[in-house]
Amino acid sequence: MRTHLTLGRLLGVPIGLNWGVVAVCVLLFWSLANVSLPNVAPAHPTSAYWFAGVVGVIAFMLSLVGHELGHSYVAQRNDVHVVEITLWLFGGVAKLEGEADDPGAEFRIAAAGPLASGVIAVIAGGAAFWLNVSDGNRVLFGLLAWLAAINVVLAVSNLLPAFPLDGGRMLRSFLWRRSHRKAPATRLASMIGQILAVALVVAGLALGFRSSWWTGAWTAALGLFLFTAARAEWSAAQAQPELLSESVATIARQLPEPLHPTASVADLERELTQNPGAPFVPRVDERGEITSVLPREAIRRVPPAHRADVPVRSLDLPLVGLPRVDPNESVADVLARMGQGGQWWAVVVEGGSLTSVVCSEDVETLLEQASV
Repeated sequence: MRTHLTLGRLLGVPIGLNWGVVAVCVLLFWSLANVSLPNVAPAHPTSAYWFAGVVGVIAFMLSLVGHELGHSYVAQRNDVHVVEITLWLFGGVAKLEGEADDPGAEFRIAAAGPLASGVIAVIAGGAAFWLNVSDGNRVLFGLLAWLAAINVVLAVSNLLPAFPLDGGRMLRSFLWRRSHRKAPATRLASMIGQILAVALVVAGLALGFRSSWWTGAWTAALGLFLFTAARAEWSAAQAQPELLSESVATIARQLPEPLHPTASVADLERELTQNPGAPFVPRVDERGEITSVLPREAIRRVPPAHRADVPVRSLDLPLVGLPRVDPNESVADVLARMGQGGQWWAVVVEGGSLTSVVCSEDVETLLEQASV
């Protein structure tokens, strides 16, 4: 989703705005100020409704950010980098750099958004209940009740098992865990998503003719969007045997800058935190040549309290022990040489210099895409 305006950063994540959300905010403001609040709290000045409408729209946008921050926080906890959060016509999108490596992580990332919306709904609903029993301001009561309701709708609608909604991603993670194959799980979840999207379009048309044209039009538009998105995911998950002919350079992971022999394990941990996709960090010797690598899992051998004092050379894995590949070799050739089913790294060497690394899980993922 294209970002037209950057609003700032929250918890280190850039927040962007697509102009489509402006139209939604205008409609929500009109609905709040002219319909919802006057019905709940009649006989108040128009200015009170307008002010509450503006506050409600801001609270709605913050709710969308909260939903996406739920995804973002859990994604970062599972080593998936968050590029940006964009607010747009149908809510928000957390742009992730890559996807989760296992179904459990994908389920947690997908579930975090609806959970965040549910928490916001409970807080707003609890405040509205307190205002109601204490005979507080009715306009504020109506605003909080509306905010609670809209977050419930946001949570429940995202839990629909229609890929690529959160519920659809949770469904894919379940299918992925059962089959141990991500691409077929994606295709099945996308097919279910297309069926549910068509059902939403039909339901929207029926609502438009029988009761509310506005609700019907919105439901049908959401169904069309979901159908388009699910169809695109379904097409992307089709078998692509030509992928095996591509060079390994296309799937190789870039490595952080090499560490000096005097660097500490704390320095290594910092580098790997800043480069979540890197399986290791190279290390140079006293002559400035890369002679070893420092694996991510080696950090766990050193207690956190001692990581600033322990030198990284104590965790060395000799570079000579790792297989080497040329960046122009095809994925098929490397796969034939390295084999399937095991976990391995192969360093990409060009002109005698270490440039990147090929990981077995990336090759297996490409193989799955090529042979669905």
